[in-house]
Amino acid sequence: MEKPGQPDILLKPLTEADSEAFYDLYALPQLQQSFGGSPFLPGETPVDFTRRIIASCFYIRTIRASEAPERIIGDCALHHHNPAESSVEIGGVLHPDYSGRSVMRKAFILTISFAGQIPGCRMVRGITRKDNLQAIRLCEKLGFVKQASVKDEVVMIKFLP
Repeated sequence: MEKPGQPDILLKPLTEADSEAFYDLYALPQLQQSFGGSPFLPGETPVDFTRRIIASCFYIRTIRASEAPERIIGDCALHHHNPAESSVEIGGVLHPDYSGRSVMRKAFILTISFAGQIPGCRMVRGITRKDNLQAIRLCEKLGFVKQASVKDEVVMIKFLP
């Protein structure tokens, strides 16, 4: 079956009101495979998970298709802000139904733009598993270059203008 075209997206701050939908997204078996296991701590509730993610991020937005703004289809975040290195790490997940439709590319472009507004931030780092070829290709398309390979991960960097 052919996938529909590229949807327009909205980025909205992640809030506790999103807990159930956010948790359900991360509970998808296809996404857990890309993490190499469960992203949840033992006994973690949807609200606990959402609070932990919000607390660990410098900036986190849910991704929603503009034609269905009530449905969370992914997230995009900046985390591990390191002023000493003038860097921040980017990451995100996307519902498999939206894969290959440029949704994450659009979300990353907007999120990288925000990173450029962080005082003193000169570099965005993306870290992914070596077998996540889709994420590596996305980073390359956005101008990231491979900095290092460590164990089963690839570190990609992009310098900000």
